[in-house]
Amino acid sequence: MKFIGIDLAWTYKNETGLCVLDASGQVEYLDSKVYSNKEILDVIKQHYTGHLTIAIDAPLVVPNEGGSRGAEGEMMRATINGQRLRAFNANRNYFTKVFGDIRGETLMHMIQNEIPGIQIGFNKTESSIVETFPTGIISGLFPEIAPVKYKRKPKTAFDETMTEMGRLLTRFNKIEHEEKIISGLISRIDHEVTGKKSHKHLEDKVDAFLCAFAMYSIYKGCASEEIFGTVDKGFIVIPVIHNE
Repeated sequence: MKFIGIDLAWTYKNETGLCVLDASGQVEYLDSKVYSNKEILDVIKQHYTGHLTIAIDAPLVVPNEGGSRGAEGEMMRATINGQRLRAFNANRNYFTKVFGDIRGETLMHMIQNEIPGIQIGFNKTESSIVETFPTGIISGLFPEIAPVKYKRKPKTAFDETMTEMGRLLTRFNKIEHEEKIISGLISRIDHEVTGKKSHKHLEDKVDAFLCAFAMYSIYKGCASEEIFGTVDKGFIVIPVIHNE
């Protein structure tokens, strides 16, 4: 079993984060760069061993022309370990007008054509593709540090963003070196952030890892899956550790 996390850029000009975890928690691949859809598919095929789960941070199923999907509404009305989430409201009109394409949907169909028997929607025993959400993953798996405001925002001081990223990386270090849930992550993350561009590079790697680790955590029984929305109208899968 392999777990592939993709922090998919909505435009083909921006970096996409890509992470591959094996069934023992070893990070086999972790990078962030400008990938074409074909290059992403090539990495998937290189690591395909007959059974995989692909988790993508991007809208995959977007049947609604305007407005929002039910998935975002359900997720934002819910609480995940006491945290409320905010999410972008996806619709076809916006994506086609701004980007000319719904990239997640396009990539999903390419994967379906190349990986035998892979299905859309969460499945613990069969190869599948799911949509997930890194901010929700942090609330679900690391509630003791959530929320973590590690993403660059226009009105947030960059020093504050770097401090928040440091909190998240410290938690990653713990799951690798103390809890020993995974291996090979810290050595693959570039800690040297010299400015906003290099921070975004790190951010994409972090999100890709979170996507892969989310599915790994569910598969290993460390978390349960919460699914918002439906496969035909759009869905988001979040792993949740329920605290007593």
